[in-house]
Amino acid sequence: MKALQHQIVYFAVTCIPLIISCLAFLVYWSEFISSFLETDVAHQYFDFIIIGGGSAGSVLANRLSEVDRFKVLLIEAGGAPSFLSSIPSLTAHLQLSPYDWQHLTEPQEKACGAMVGKRCRWPSGKMLGGSSGLNYMLYVRGNQGDYDSWAEQGNSGWSFKDVLKYFRKAERSEVAESDNISYGFNGILPVTDSVYVTPLAGDILEMAKDNGFAVGDMNGANQTGFMVPQVNHRDGLRADTYRTYLRQAKHRSNLVILKNTRVLNVLIENGEAVGVKYSRYGKENTVRCRKEVILSAGTVGSPKILMLSGVGPSSQLQKLGIRVVRDLPVGKNLQDHLTSMLGPFMINKPISFDPSRFLSVKTFYDFLFSGEGPATTVGVDAMGFLHSGLSEKSEDRPDIQLMFMSSWILADYWTFIWRTFGLDGPRLWKGYFQQLYTPKTMNAVSILPIILRPKSRGEVRLASANPWSNPLIDPKYFSHPDDLALLVKAMEKTVQLVNNSDHLKQHGYDLPNIHMPGCEEYELFSSDYWTCYVMQISLTMYHPVGTCKMAPDRTGVVDYKLKVKGVKGLRVVDASVMPTIVSGNTNAATIMIAEKAADMIKDEWPAKTRRVGRDRGRREEL
Repeated sequence: MKALQHQIVYFAVTCIPLIISCLAFLVYWSEFISSFLETDVAHQYFDFIIIGGGSAGSVLANRLSEVDRFKVLLIEAGGAPSFLSSIPSLTAHLQLSPYDWQHLTEPQEKACGAMVGKRCRWPSGKMLGGSSGLNYMLYVRGNQGDYDSWAEQGNSGWSFKDVLKYFRKAERSEVAESDNISYGFNGILPVTDSVYVTPLAGDILEMAKDNGFAVGDMNGANQTGFMVPQVNHRDGLRADTYRTYLRQAKHRSNLVILKNTRVLNVLIENGEAVGVKYSRYGKENTVRCRKEVILSAGTVGSPKILMLSGVGPSSQLQKLGIRVVRDLPVGKNLQDHLTSMLGPFMINKPISFDPSRFLSVKTFYDFLFSGEGPATTVGVDAMGFLHSGLSEKSEDRPDIQLMFMSSWILADYWTFIWRTFGLDGPRLWKGYFQQLYTPKTMNAVSILPIILRPKSRGEVRLASANPWSNPLIDPKYFSHPDDLALLVKAMEKTVQLVNNSDHLKQHGYDLPNIHMPGCEEYELFSSDYWTCYVMQISLTMYHPVGTCKMAPDRTGVVDYKLKVKGVKGLRVVDASVMPTIVSGNTNAATIMIAEKAADMIKDEWPAKTRRVGRDRGRREEL
């Protein structure tokens, strides 16, 4: 009976990525057919053209179209996501689908050793909602010191005191038990407690208390401590910026949404952005603007489009035959949160997340009618923020984040998840995971130790002047030795916390006595072994930032108003403007940036602001 159940679940999890991709293609073709009935925007004038309908772009489209005299065009390379993308438990299967740009890094010298060609995969959302429709929905503001640091670097108006009101403006907090009085309650973005965690969550928090850590809400004044995740959910479904901000605004008569459209470059005439050139369904056209072009294409997309438009490092552009409009360090300062997969920790009870136990009628019933149950899981039971002790200790500036996952890489029976990391599957299967695989003992979890403020800096470059070519992404992981030392310390500290906890050890929580392939020469679980391990299993947390840096000096691409230096009518509004990465998941900070940018833009182009009613005018969504 157990073997039959295993085969049924194996078949189901194998089919999920295929179903998601097929549905995405059906939506694409329906949008293509409907495009013949839509108004042609080519050669029209808009007040604002927003490039990218992701976490920031969707927010901007909503906020700018609140001004009914503003005519706004939102251009998105992808289409509308299907209902399946809103089911939290299917999040991993959105990667490598048509909803994902499927970026690959350049081969890494000191990291990604277990990946094919030493290249890490970098998922990025290619749909309305962008990466907020692809991520794990965790809501983390970051540390207050992150934003104070931005202001100290010369970016006026970006201290935590300045940006807090924009977090609050976005938030519609539904957190049940929190003493955090700084939350907003009337915003658009739902912030809720995680609907489903495994029974291990409680023991993780008890372990934290035993070690003197605070347990509560780490989005408040003091970030150090542990918590059950807060998430962007509505009724158990993903609440990304498409389903919150953009759906609320898309019926407005002054907002046009152009889907499945690739921007080729920004039109810059006499030092001023006047429009964009784009390709849609095989046809190239231009559209022009009266006020501003706003780039919200993300940390990879925004620098790529800027460089294709002649804004970037002059030496690189000249080599590619691109006319230089403005020499700026576009693509530099790339930062990312790096982690490693610590585990599996083998569990001696059937209490971790296992699809074979939850693929049932009750699971579907709970999800469809109550928005509850295992289908709503984000895969994280608890998270913690703590200090490594490697640098000068500051209680309110932790440098490590821990994510206690509710399952492990074999939870889908080695069908798909390993592919999303770009792992060399045959090598790792034969050398490691095959020894752990049996349908009778699939209970295990992993922990992700994350370095919060990496010192390594990478870059994004153009491969050619062809806008259809993939950019070259080189995060240069571990190029600064302190990052490697910090991640090794995080691994050791996490193992120590687990091994010293009776609350966790009652469930087993044992690491297998097997060497990771490539690290056989080192003593198991020694510092040298963990050093080798993290250089083999190097994973992105999907948090790239910084490639269009906000700074007043020559290292900056945009100023504190997010205007591209030396080019009129051109701004960048997305995670690429962050001078330094925030201490936590980056989606909340990206939405805050867009909320603040919308107010700065409205202040620059003053008008009487009034929300346009949902039923006013005909719907115009292309």
